[in-house]
Amino acid sequence: MKAKFKIVLLLIFLQITACQNKSKTPEFKQNVTKALKALDSSSAENDEKEKIIDTLYNHLLKHKNDSVNRNLYFKIASKYYGIDKYDKFLTVVKKVHYLSVKDKDDAQVAKSLYYFGDYYDAKSQLDSAFNYYSQSQKVYSQVKDTLNIGRTKLYKAGILYDAGIFSESEIQAVDALRLLVKTKNTRLVYECYILIALSLKELNNAAESLKYFDLALNQLEKLERENYPKDKIEKSRISCFNNIGRVYEKQKKYQEAIRLYNKGLKTKDIKNNYPKSYAMLLDNLAYSKMKSGDFKEVKKLLFESLKIRDSLDIAVGIVSSKINLGQYYLYKNDKTQALAYLKEGLLLSQEIKSSPFTIESLKLLMENDSKNKNYYNKEYFKINDSLQEVEQITRNKFARIAYETDLVEEKNSVLIKRDGYIITLTSLIILLFFVFFIMYRLKSKNRELVFIHEQQEANEKIYQLMLKHQSETEQARNDERNRIAMELHDGIVNSVFTTRFNLIQLDPNQIEKKDQLIKELEKTENEIRRVSHDLTQNQLFEDKSFPEIITNLVESQQNKYNTKFDVSVDKYIDWCTVSSTNRIHIYRIIQEALQNINKYAKADRCYIMLLKTADKITIRIWDNGVGFNVEKAKKGLGLKNIKERSNSLQGEMKITSEKGKGTTIEVIF
Repeated sequence: MKAKFKIVLLLIFLQITACQNKSKTPEFKQNVTKALKALDSSSAENDEKEKIIDTLYNHLLKHKNDSVNRNLYFKIASKYYGIDKYDKFLTVVKKVHYLSVKDKDDAQVAKSLYYFGDYYDAKSQLDSAFNYYSQSQKVYSQVKDTLNIGRTKLYKAGILYDAGIFSESEIQAVDALRLLVKTKNTRLVYECYILIALSLKELNNAAESLKYFDLALNQLEKLERENYPKDKIEKSRISCFNNIGRVYEKQKKYQEAIRLYNKGLKTKDIKNNYPKSYAMLLDNLAYSKMKSGDFKEVKKLLFESLKIRDSLDIAVGIVSSKINLGQYYLYKNDKTQALAYLKEGLLLSQEIKSSPFTIESLKLLMENDSKNKNYYNKEYFKINDSLQEVEQITRNKFARIAYETDLVEEKNSVLIKRDGYIITLTSLIILLFFVFFIMYRLKSKNRELVFIHEQQEANEKIYQLMLKHQSETEQARNDERNRIAMELHDGIVNSVFTTRFNLIQLDPNQIEKKDQLIKELEKTENEIRRVSHDLTQNQLFEDKSFPEIITNLVESQQNKYNTKFDVSVDKYIDWCTVSSTNRIHIYRIIQEALQNINKYAKADRCYIMLLKTADKITIRIWDNGVGFNVEKAKKGLGLKNIKERSNSLQGEMKITSEKGKGTTIEVIF
């Protein structure tokens, strides 16, 4: 496998060497990328990998400063970081930072700053790491890179957690989460949930901590659907189960903790694939079983965990195992063994500077080693006071770093604000001008609408007066007809009837003359009756005034499209049965429709019909104009008025229209 790896890289180096003086060719980037991928998939020792990365870096130094080559610097730096060569990692980051600043590439300047943060984080120089992450965040904010603003906030939250400032860590992680959920970066959202959950655990908020661990487990399921590397998902899930178990431990719900640890241990081939996690779960499982009073296999679990941690040289894990073994022997009343393991744990925790384990072991020794109780008591309070002092100093230091970073940002923003004032003032003037213009237009429009409304009211009054006058005229005409009919009937008919009666009484010898006169009088009588009947029946119900008004309205229409208007009024409509108010509504419906046609229809022909069907009257207005979208136009004032008048008639309005195919409006009442 190693021989094959060397042959592949040798070929790549030959390709790189062949084009190392041709900085403009894309082959260089492709070959470096191939070499880096080969490193990822290789099983070579770190020393061999380091030589390859050194060669790639030296070749890259000979090429020009552009964004493509700077990205290669970042990739090479990441490879150094992956094999724990932090000093060489720092050298490459310094180089790419210098080149990014020189080329004024803000995005890559920001990236190099958070790489500096990674370096100091790896070196446990938390204040420096926090400082560089803060600087990186500010630059990313300027270029509005939401993903990386969230990423740097998350890293800052991690630094605060490592420093033991848990409340600030939670706040930063929540801020990061708000940004990262928008980017849909599932892995970073998962890390936010984990960090919030861990901070809440340390703040003794168990319920909220468990909620965020559940959210983290859901994110792992999303990562599976996104084909994220399976081994990383398994490792993260084991870590989640372990951390949830620790929350239950804090609550003294040891059975729940045991259930979670066993769940983690059921991971397929965990012992071989994730020995560090396996040892951790064994140690925690043994502790919870011991605390719950179940000592079965506790000793076996603790020694197996310690053996694995010894073989992997996991110092923190070894300390935890030794302290737990000390507690186990205390439960078993074997103080000699217990104190021996606790002392070993104390010495190792002091050596690796693990304050939590140092305090835990001192507390146990103080409670159980009566001979040296005063010494351990003194050491316990000494280190506890020291930790509180360090925590306060650290908290102040991070606050100062944040303030100084903000101060630099504020100085930069002063220049931006100064330029912004001119833009803001200009924009304000334009906005004010626009507002005044809109107000003027609205005022003019309002005056126009008021004038139209007043004109409509005046027209309404004139029309009502006209109808009243016509009604009075018609009534006078009817009265006159009735008077004449009455006179004909009561005067002439009676007179003729009397004459005819007298003639009947004449001398019978004048038969011929008498018959002639009788027939003549009968003829006259019948004629007068016919005239009287016509006057009182047919002519009284004949009303041509309203149809004439409609006809005059339609025939008076003119527009710029030269629309030809026609009107037809059904002669069988009995207008006497239609009230004056309803006639006004009919008139206004036709008038409104004609106005819309003149304005918008662009029609060649328009036809207005008033039809009688059974006991209903139909108003139909048709044009062959451009048509319109009925749904959108329903909100228009004209159609709204027609609709309201249709409702007043207790009728039904129907509109049929289609673009390019004309319009038909029907009102049936």
